[in-house]
Amino acid sequence: MAAGCPAKNEETEGSMSLDQPCSFFLFAGAGSGKTRALKDALEELDTQALTTLRKHCRKIGVITYANTAADEITRRVKADPVFQVQTIHSFAWSLIEGRTADIRGWLESRLQTEIAEIQAAHAKGRAGTDAHDKRVKKMASKTKRLERLAEIRAFTYAPVGDNFGRDALQHT
Repeated sequence: MAAGCPAKNEETEGSMSLDQPCSFFLFAGAGSGKTRALKDALEELDTQALTTLRKHCRKIGVITYANTAADEITRRVKADPVFQVQTIHSFAWSLIEGRTADIRGWLESRLQTEIAEIQAAHAKGRAGTDAHDKRVKKMASKTKRLERLAEIRAFTYAPVGDNFGRDALQHT
C-alpha cells in the first residue's frame, strides 16, 4: 500500500478519496470476498466524485489477475467507463503496445537465441527421430518469423492465447 493509506481491513475504505487517492492491494484465497470488497470500494465513490473524474477525463484503474475477475468486476460496476478494469497482463500490454521497434528488437534477439539453442540440440540429436523432425520444423518456423519480422507494422496480444497471426505475441 502507498504511504498515507489506511491500514487493517479498511484498506479499501478511504482509498477512493479524490483529495488523497492511494492504491491498495487485496491478497487472499479463492472465495474470500476480494471481488466483493473491491466492488464495495468502488461504490464508495459518490456521484459527485464520478462526475469530477469524468469532467477531467480521469479513470480509476482496476487491475486483477484473472479474466474472470475482470469480467465480474466490470459486470458489478455496470461497465461504467470511469473504471478501467484490466488483467495484469492486459494492463502491461497497454503500457508497451505502441513500442513496436522495442518489441521487434527484443523478439529478433529472442528468436536468434532460440534458433541457436535448437541448432545446438539438433547437432547432438539423431536423424530420423520424432525429436529431429520437430526441431527441423521449429527452426524453419522461427527462421521464417525472424525473416518476416521487419514486415510487421504493429504487434497484437491476446492474453487468452487465441492470437495466431504473424503479428501476434503469445502470452509466453
